[in-house]
Amino acid sequence: MAETGAATEERSGATALMSPAAAPDPAPVHAASQFRGKGEYAIDDKGRLTLPVQMRKALLGGGSLVVLDGRAVIWDEPTYQRAVDALNARVAAGELTSTQVRRFLSSTHPVSPDSQGRIVIPHPVRIEARLTERDVLVLGAGPRIEIVPVTEAVLEAGLAVDDAVIEVLDHGF
Repeated sequence: MAETGAATEERSGATALMSPAAAPDPAPVHAASQFRGKGEYAIDDKGRLTLPVQMRKALLGGGSLVVLDGRAVIWDEPTYQRAVDALNARVAAGELTSTQVRRFLSSTHPVSPDSQGRIVIPHPVRIEARLTERDVLVLGAGPRIEIVPVTEAVLEAGLAVDDAVIEVLDHGF
């Protein structure tokens, strides 16, 4: 049987063909499941970073890169759009100014993995996020990917699961 791209629905034992537009939306991915894991990777001389396979798949439709609190952060495009919508809602509520949001938007860079799964990290981002050495850690952080320099301090302090988290997991949730 040929693939049509249309979904099917079963009613009273019969299978009806539905148009792709009428197909039910897949369940949304929980933010905690979106990006997970960690690994040490290298930025090449051209500023390219190969992302782990499981992370690059979510960025096939594009993503956005920005430095927040000294960390290079990547969101997939739907998450980035929700973040911008939330910022704009805060502007409308008087909690942020349009200038603050404009600064954020102008600091954001589009990213999309190439055929080898690499993204380009622009030079200003590498400087601001202190990604000046070749080796970096790529961290899955729920709704985003974080890229940080590999240092002893990061390795010692930043990657161990905190005792408070272990306590919650050990005693129910």
